[in-house]
Amino acid sequence: MSESESDEQRQRRHEETAAAALAAREQCGVPLDEPIDCLLTTVERSFDLAVVIADLGEGIAGCLARRADLNLALLAAKDAAVRRRFTLAHELGHFQLGHGPGVDTPATLRNQSDPKEAAANQFAAEFIAPQPAVERFLQSLDDDSPSLELVCRVSNHFAISAWSARIRLESVGVINDPAVIRQLDSEIFAGKSKAWYERLELKDREDLCALQGSLLPRLATVVEGSAYADYANGRIGSDRLARAIGSSAAEVDELLGGSVG
Repeated sequence: MSESESDEQRQRRHEETAAAALAAREQCGVPLDEPIDCLLTTVERSFDLAVVIADLGEGIAGCLARRADLNLALLAAKDAAVRRRFTLAHELGHFQLGHGPGVDTPATLRNQSDPKEAAANQFAAEFIAPQPAVERFLQSLDDDSPSLELVCRVSNHFAISAWSARIRLESVGVINDPAVIRQLDSEIFAGKSKAWYERLELKDREDLCALQGSLLPRLATVVEGSAYADYANGRIGSDRLARAIGSSAAEVDELLGGSVG
């Protein structure tokens, strides 16, 4: 962790983040022992946060934009559905934890040395896959021994990546043998999870985070007709969007990744 964060501060952050994720689940009305069906719909229905899926800047996974009249979570159209879901939960974490606006890249989504990024990651994991939900799902399986098959089943059930599922199984104490963790990581990064998805005939969870092709960009209703919509559709650049929202083009480029075309 960051050298500026003491063990006591880290523990307090961990506890506060867990409480925030629990409160967010309660606000959604989704029982802790159940998965969330459509994460995007649930977020927009339950929080003052609109969701946009559009082409963002190179290397950008998502970002949180805060304005006086509108809060936005922007997700990269180029990313797979499972990655968009986690990014959305991550941005919701920033939002619920009171963090300022900012941009997330694949690197920041894995960053455990920055307290705010680590907190947003923890929030995302506990919001999407709370421990009671993980435990209930494992109890429904005939075999819950640590394996790539188990990781893939958990990944599919919660509609998260195999990597995220492996980390979540470790964080809840299901997988704790370092040798097993190294083996699973090796198999995941070698792409072997895809064969398990096909072998098990696992069906993807329906979620608006999975929209593709002509259904993109995906704009929240409150965004339609706004400068954000024109920007997402490539009709205006960062300079005109900046003027419309009272910001600078440089700030818009940094936050939203430059013009969309």
